[in-house]
Amino acid sequence: MEKKKITINMPQMAVEALSENWLFKELGDLHWNMLCDGLKTPSFHLKDELGNRLYATFVRIRIQSTISLNEFKESEELEVNGSMKRYGNGMYFSNTILNSKNGKIEADLMTSFSIRNDTDNTKLMKSEPFTNTNSIPEYDNFPLFGNDYRLIKKEEINELTLGGNKFKIQDEIIFKVEYELNPYYDLNGVGLLYFAAYPIINEVCEAKYFNSKKTERWEQNYYTISRDIFYFANCNINDTIEYKLNFYEYIDGNKIKISSSLFRKSDSVLMARIFTIKQKKQ
Repeated sequence: MEKKKITINMPQMAVEALSENWLFKELGDLHWNMLCDGLKTPSFHLKDELGNRLYATFVRIRIQSTISLNEFKESEELEVNGSMKRYGNGMYFSNTILNSKNGKIEADLMTSFSIRNDTDNTKLMKSEPFTNTNSIPEYDNFPLFGNDYRLIKKEEINELTLGGNKFKIQDEIIFKVEYELNPYYDLNGVGLLYFAAYPIINEVCEAKYFNSKKTERWEQNYYTISRDIFYFANCNINDTIEYKLNFYEYIDGNKIKISSSLFRKSDSVLMARIFTIKQKKQ
């Protein structure tokens, strides 16, 4: 369990809203702290049986909010409560609730462990921590949150529900654009594409499409209310990412659901599927 309080100030905000980039980083840090506490091992010393350093690899993150991110206000306090369970020694699942006086965000995160190739981020290998202590409680059965990831990765299901809305998993291309990595912003401390960069890369590319269709700025008028990201691969500093808009539909008058995907341009490998619900600023 992890509990804390955070005041929303400028570092927690972007484009007149709660920053999704900050939110993902905060949720990831909370998840990582609970994991290391449960294993009674500092992150730098997490290793597998052969002595290889391990990195927590985020494979799915879902956030669902009762209000859009622009409705969280400066100086508002967030009460954060997180908990973690595991399946075996290799899969870890956290659930975090962020409550404020205006709304609530529920976040579910799923990680595995990987060994990083020092010269090639496209060749991450799965492994497990070697430790005598693990106080994180176990699931009796593989949780649905993880099973959905497995089925989507294997292309065995073609539908997903997010925020009460059904998404078809499809590869139609409405729009595509290339994104050049910004190493100072997109890469983490060990040179991997940061998990928190995926939604922001998606946002930058998505805005190019919608800004070409409207006179009003997309970034200042539509804000995330729910998002579900399935992570499949990483990339190197010299890689270019190709964004593909697969589907969008306006719903409930002032909302829109969007499905998109990110690919490595160098070998056309699918890096992520991203499902989003946004709400128009009132």
